[in-house]
Amino acid sequence: MIEINKKEVIRYLGYRGIGEPDEHLNKLIDECIKELQDKATPRSVYKTFPINWNSDMENVTENGCEFAGITVSSGNLLKNLKGCSEIVMLAVTIGPAPDMLVRRSEVRDIMKAYTYQAAGAAMVEAWCDEINNKIIEDAQAKGLYARPRFSPGYGDFPLEVQMDFERILDMPKSIGVTLSESLLMTPTKSVTAVIGLSDKDMDCHKGGCEECSMHESCEYSR
Repeated sequence: MIEINKKEVIRYLGYRGIGEPDEHLNKLIDECIKELQDKATPRSVYKTFPINWNSDMENVTENGCEFAGITVSSGNLLKNLKGCSEIVMLAVTIGPAPDMLVRRSEVRDIMKAYTYQAAGAAMVEAWCDEINNKIIEDAQAKGLYARPRFSPGYGDFPLEVQMDFERILDMPKSIGVTLSESLLMTPTKSVTAVIGLSDKDMDCHKGGCEECSMHESCEYSR
């Protein structure tokens, strides 16, 4: 069972410094979390590839790199990957249940639909964190350290890379995730990301760059 942080669900619902949910909403959140935990079907797939740097490592944002046949020109991602020798391509999903529950609730209880959406978002992130931790453990066994995960569509890392994820990880077959013509994933509560591996320990914050006190000054920050 995937543990869901209720505070994250509340945050996804928009409660950020504007008070707390009332008793009715708190009960609704608990109900939605329980139902998702009962019905979710979490799956994951990931593969590790060597990174081939095109030129001088000191100018990575200008020279780029390649892995698994993918040429990277994203300045944001290249900065994050500086010093990395390997990269993990990751895809996770919690299955179609959240989408089904949202669709059913939209007809008769829109607040419940919103709550399912928020709980599903918190749940897929929690599942992604679990798999991320497994990748960190695998890397440490090889004497490597993981950078924060970086998803297509973040910064200047193009969403079109989703097609490479779908092909390389065989996502439809391996975890039941497909892409629409607009490159959105189905089931919607799914995540793709890359994780750089380096022999240099940057002691990266588990919650990612945005939660790290070194975010503004770290040369590897996304």
